[in-house]
Amino acid sequence: MSEPSLFSAEALLRASLEVALAPVTGPLIVAVSGGRDSMVLLQAMARWAPDRIAAVATFDHGTGPHATEAASLVAAESRRLGLTVVRERSRTPGHSEAAWRTARWDFLHRIARAYRARVATAHTRDDQLETVVMRLLRGAGARGLAALAASSPVVRPWLGVSRAELARWAVLEKVAYLDDPMNASRAYLRGRVRHELLPALEAATPGFSDQMVALADQAAAWRRDVERHVDTLGLTVSASLTRVSCPTAALTSTSPEGRRVLWPAICARAGVTLDAKGTHALETFTTHGRVGTSLRVSGGSVVLRRRATAAEPPGERFEVRRASRRAAGGASPVALGVWSGVWEALPARVGRFRWHRLLTAAPVGDAAPNDLWMMGLPRGEQVSLRVWTAGDRIRTAGAPAGRRVTRYLSEVQVPVLDRPTWPVLLVDHEPVWVPGVCRAIAAPSRPGRSELIWYRCEPECD
Repeated sequence: MSEPSLFSAEALLRASLEVALAPVTGPLIVAVSGGRDSMVLLQAMARWAPDRIAAVATFDHGTGPHATEAASLVAAESRRLGLTVVRERSRTPGHSEAAWRTARWDFLHRIARAYRARVATAHTRDDQLETVVMRLLRGAGARGLAALAASSPVVRPWLGVSRAELARWAVLEKVAYLDDPMNASRAYLRGRVRHELLPALEAATPGFSDQMVALADQAAAWRRDVERHVDTLGLTVSASLTRVSCPTAALTSTSPEGRRVLWPAICARAGVTLDAKGTHALETFTTHGRVGTSLRVSGGSVVLRRRATAAEPPGERFEVRRASRRAAGGASPVALGVWSGVWEALPARVGRFRWHRLLTAAPVGDAAPNDLWMMGLPRGEQVSLRVWTAGDRIRTAGAPAGRRVTRYLSEVQVPVLDRPTWPVLLVDHEPVWVPGVCRAIAAPSRPGRSELIWYRCEPECD
């Protein structure tokens, strides 16, 4: 090979890497499988951006000797380059592309969180083309056709580079790598698309591949426009990124076509991917769902319609809840099983509710009769806190003989999904306060009682 060829390949890869890393702040976890494309990424970053590498991550899927040998190659080469390497082997080998992808990404996300870094992968232009065609075969809409070009925290320096260009640099630089036997297999859809469908389509329609990549770029640009609009809707996203809510008016005031565009983007903020069936069901739910009702969508996730909490602007909201919840960072809250103790020792957070001890009781006392989120009891009062159960009854001013708490929950339109986790405060085993719902008839400030300690309860998304 001539020197100009080497320079040309090097210039292309270095420019692609610099462009991809320019808007990215902070360290990176470099995902390396041992295949040619990822080993080229490892060598390129070690040469031109070594200070950006927090660690190299390699995952052995446990599918056989090749997978273990590839992980060993990555580990050895990373150490030779003076880089930290994290290696892990799957304990339960999967048997499908989806299972392998899920296991690999669970590992990469976990390592990225540990290093407070973003993941960099070696996906190429060819990977993008194959993904777009596969999504077309599955009936994806404009949002899905953006594929790997969609905005993402994942950094993909080679997305505009072909496998052939990476192969040329790998030969010139004598990059060590292992060919995955699965790359030549037709057993899975991606292999059939790569080796059979795409060559046939390109032969029948020259330029087909370029057209598909251009289509994906257009879809990605459209998707970014949608995301910018969603940013203006007044969404609230939980710290764990598993729940998102928005004012109902943001969707009810939109056309049916607009709702079918907005709902997938809103759900994605909670990590929920909608299919066509779920999108159409949500479009109907927008106008027909009542406060307190819910709809189950893709993967067991739920969308409900509820009233705003005290911490949110007044009105009604739609809330998306992802099915598989992951713990948010920070201190773990006290689980809402049964807590007992003196009133003034109430934990700051129990379950998904915060309990704020108020510094002054004077102004609160006047507001308390009308604010069911506040309660005052004497210092030293023994109380217990647990979740609501179906048989709970409470004696209130409107029902001095006692009434089922479930009726009060219905009247204030607490969603059915939330009731099993709603807190009930008891004194002498008798419910005296259901925050935001009802309080017992006994006035805590009656004569002869000592100074009261006041708390305000606030529900959270997580």
